[in-house]
Amino acid sequence: MKITVAGAGHGGLVVAALLAKSGHDVTVYEKKKRDELGHDWEDRFTFSLLEEIIGKKIPDTAWRYRGDCSFVSPSRTSNVVINYNDSNRQKIMWRKYLIGTLLDFAEESGVRFEYGSEVLAPVIKDNAVTGIKTEKSEVLSDFVIDAAGVFSPLRTNLPELFGIEKTPARGDLFYAKRAYFNKTDEPAPEIPFEICLCHNREQGLSWCCVNEDSVDILIGRIDPLPEGKFEECAADFRLLYPCTGDKILHGGQSGVIPVRRPLAIMVAPGYAAVGDSAFMTTPMNGMGIDLSLNAGRLLAQTIIKYGSADIETLWEYNRQFHIEYGGITAKNEGLKNSLLEMPGEGVDFLFDNGVIQSSDLAGAGSKTSIGSLLGKFVRGMRNPAYFFAIINGLIKGAKLKKALENAPADYNTDEIFRWQESIENTLVRVKRKG
Repeated sequence: MKITVAGAGHGGLVVAALLAKSGHDVTVYEKKKRDELGHDWEDRFTFSLLEEIIGKKIPDTAWRYRGDCSFVSPSRTSNVVINYNDSNRQKIMWRKYLIGTLLDFAEESGVRFEYGSEVLAPVIKDNAVTGIKTEKSEVLSDFVIDAAGVFSPLRTNLPELFGIEKTPARGDLFYAKRAYFNKTDEPAPEIPFEICLCHNREQGLSWCCVNEDSVDILIGRIDPLPEGKFEECAADFRLLYPCTGDKILHGGQSGVIPVRRPLAIMVAPGYAAVGDSAFMTTPMNGMGIDLSLNAGRLLAQTIIKYGSADIETLWEYNRQFHIEYGGITAKNEGLKNSLLEMPGEGVDFLFDNGVIQSSDLAGAGSKTSIGSLLGKFVRGMRNPAYFFAIINGLIKGAKLKKALENAPADYNTDEIFRWQESIENTLVRVKRKG
C-alpha cells in the first residue's frame, strides 16, 4: 500500500515507521528542513512509551528532572504546592532531541522524506481522500495520514460530508510564547516551578521554572498574545525572582497548542488524523506527546491487524482511541473551561477557601472529581455560584468521557453524526471575554 504522511509530527512519524517496517511504501511530506523541526524547549512525556516504540533505551544524558511546583492564585494570596518523590518526579527532554530520535527511527524503518514540501490541500475523488497537493506537485496514494498540526490544510479543506470538525472554538487553543533566560547569581526560590492561573486576571496561565542553568518562562492565553505581552509578563517574574536574567538562551518562539478534547470524528475514506491535527492533547495542560505516540502506534497496529486502510478499519482506530485515551483525556475539559469562564476573584475564592487543593491539580486535574469537591461542600458554599460552576463542569466532563467511550461500533454516518451531536451538546463553552 502506498501511504502519504502530511507533516513530521510525533504521531505521524510513529505510524509511518511502523507501517514502513511492515512492508508498506511510506513517504512523509514536510514543509520544514530536517534541522528546523522541533521546538527549542523541553517537555515531559512517558519515556518508557517511546522506548517501547523505538526498541531502544533513552540515555540518561538526554533528560533531566523537573522540580516541585506551586500553583498560585491570581491575587497571589494562596498557593497549592505539589511535592514529587523519586517514583513520580517528572522527567523532561528537549523537543529537538525527541523529534530527532523519531526521525532516525522512521528513516531506519524505511520511510522516505520529502523536506521542503509544503502540503496545501487534500486530493478528493469519489468522496474519498486519494492524495495530497503540495506546492510542487499532486501526490496520489492509497491512504493519507494527517500529521500537519493544529491548522492542518488537509483537515480544514475536507468536504463537509465527512463531518470532521475543521475550526476550533474559542478556548480550544492556547497561544503561548516561551523562552529560557540566563540565570543570575541572585538566590533561587525554594519551590523552583511556579504556575500562575488566571495570571494578571487574564484567561490563561503563565509559569516560571528556575533550572540549574536557566529560567524557563512561558506566557499563554486563549487569545493571541498582544505585542509586548510576553515581555511585560516576563518583567513581572523578573521582579518576583531576581535570579531571572534578561538574555534569552533558548526558545523565544511562539506556538499554538490545542487544549481541548480530541476530534470526535478523525477519519474518513482514505484519511486519518493523528496528533495535533486531531487535537490530541490533555485539556488542562496541553500535553500531547503521549497521546500522539499512542495514536500513531494504535493506527499502525489497526491497519496491520486488518490488512487494509478501508474506512471500517479506520473507524476501528477512531473508536478504539476514544475508548483507551480520548474519553479520559476529555474528562477535564469541563473543569478547564469552567475555570476559564470564571473571573479572577472566582479562582481566588477556590484557592483561598481550599476548594482546589494539590490532589485536584496533580495530573492535570485528572484526580479532581465531584466526590472530592463535595467533601469541601461547606467551604464551597461560601460562594455557591463559583462552587457549582466547577461542579457543573465536572458533571459535563464525566458525560463527555462516557459519550466518547461509547462511539458507534460500526462506520454508519447517520449514527456517527448523531453521536457527534450528542458530544457537542455536552460541552462547556468559553463565552466570557478576558
